[in-house]
Amino acid sequence: MKKIITLYIFIALCFLVSCASQPKKVEKPADLYVEGVNLMKAKKYDKAIEKFTQIKENFPFDPISFIATVKLGDVYFEKKEYVLASNVYEDFFNAHPEDENIPYVLNRLGECYEKLSLSFERDQTYTIKAIDRYTYLLNRYPASTYAKDVEQRRKVMIQKIIDREIYVGEFYYRTFQYNAATTRFETFLKKYPDATGTDKALYYLSLSYRQLGNQNKSDYYMEQLRTRYPDSRFLRSGIKRQRKSLQMAQLDLPTYTTDFKRTRTDINLKADMVVAQKTASVDEKIGFFDKKQPVDIVSDTMEGLEKEKYIIFKGNVVARQGDLYIFCDSIDAYMDEATNEIERAHAKGNVKIVKKDRTSTCSEAIFDNKKGEITLKGNVTVYSGQDKLTGDVIRYFLNEDRVVVEGEKDKKARIKVTPK
Repeated sequence: MKKIITLYIFIALCFLVSCASQPKKVEKPADLYVEGVNLMKAKKYDKAIEKFTQIKENFPFDPISFIATVKLGDVYFEKKEYVLASNVYEDFFNAHPEDENIPYVLNRLGECYEKLSLSFERDQTYTIKAIDRYTYLLNRYPASTYAKDVEQRRKVMIQKIIDREIYVGEFYYRTFQYNAATTRFETFLKKYPDATGTDKALYYLSLSYRQLGNQNKSDYYMEQLRTRYPDSRFLRSGIKRQRKSLQMAQLDLPTYTTDFKRTRTDINLKADMVVAQKTASVDEKIGFFDKKQPVDIVSDTMEGLEKEKYIIFKGNVVARQGDLYIFCDSIDAYMDEATNEIERAHAKGNVKIVKKDRTSTCSEAIFDNKKGEITLKGNVTVYSGQDKLTGDVIRYFLNEDRVVVEGEKDKKARIKVTPK
C-alpha cells in the first residue's frame, strides 16, 4: 500500500514539473489584430472588441495599436453603437491629429453624428457635430477620397439646420410671439441668404410684421417674396391672405350672402370673394369690445350661412382687437337681422382670452352684445397679475359692472387675492 501511494506522489510531482517547464504563450499584437478582424467579419462583435481592446491596453506603443483603435471604433459602428464609436474615434483624433488615418476617422465621425442626428423638430446637437467634422475634413483634406461624398452629406446636414430654424420661427409666429419670429427669420436670412426655404421665411416675416402693425416692413418682405420667388406657393398664400382680409365694419349681409353658392357638401364664394380654405381674416366691430376698434378674426376655414345669418370660423381661431386676444377651436358669429351687426358670438374649445396681464381660460365663452354679457363656462380660471379666480361659470354683466361666479356642483368658487 505504501508503494502505491509513493508511486502516485511521484507521478503528480512529474506532472507539476512538466507543466512548470512550459512557458505561458503570449499572444502577439499582430495575431490579436488578425483574430479581431476575422471575428468582426464573422459578426462576432463582442469578441472582436475584446481582441482590439487587448492590443490597445497591452501594447499602447506598438504601431499596430493605432490601427487597432480605429478598428475598435469600426466594430462599435457596425454594432450601431454610434455613441461608443464616436467616443473611440474622437479619442484617436485628439491623440493622433496628424496620423494618416485621420481622413477616414473624420469621415466616420461625421457618419456617427449623422446617424445620431434627430429630426429637425428636435435637438440638433449631433447635426452640428456632423457638419463640424465634415467641414474639417473638407478644409484640411480637400483631395481626400472621402471629400466628394462628404460634401453632399454636409449639405444635407446644413439643410436640416435650415429646416430647424424655419420650424422654430414658424412656431414663434403660430404662438403669437411675433417679435421672436421676426428676429429668428431675419437672422436666418443673414446666415443663409439663398437657402432652400428662404421664400417661407420671407412669407412669415411679412405676416409677423403685419401682426406687429408694421405694414411697411410687411410689404417690403412680401415684395421680396414676389420678386425673388414668383412661383413660390407661399406667394400665392400671401396673395390669398391679403384678399381674404375683408373689411366688414358696415356689413351688408344680404349682399354678402348672395355671393354664396350652396351645394350639398360646402359653400363656395365667387372668385372675387375668394374661397376661405386656409386662412380667413375678417374685421368687424363688436359691441362688447372697444367699439372704436375693429376685431380681426383668423382661422383655418370660414363658412357663411345666409338663412341662419351667421358666420362660422373653424380651426386655430384667433380673434384680436388691439391688445386683446381670443384663442379657441371655433367661433360662431350670429348676425342681427335688422342691423346686420354681430349680436352674439360663441367661442368653443380650448378658449383662452388674453388682455395685458389678465388671462382667462375655459371650455367655451359666449359674448352677448345685445345683453351686454360675457359668459365663461367649464373649468374657468381667470388670472390677473398674481390674483386668481376659479369657478365653473363666470358671468360678466358689462352694463352693471358686475361679476357673478358659480362653482361646480361639488366644488366652491374660489378667489385668491394677493395684497400689493
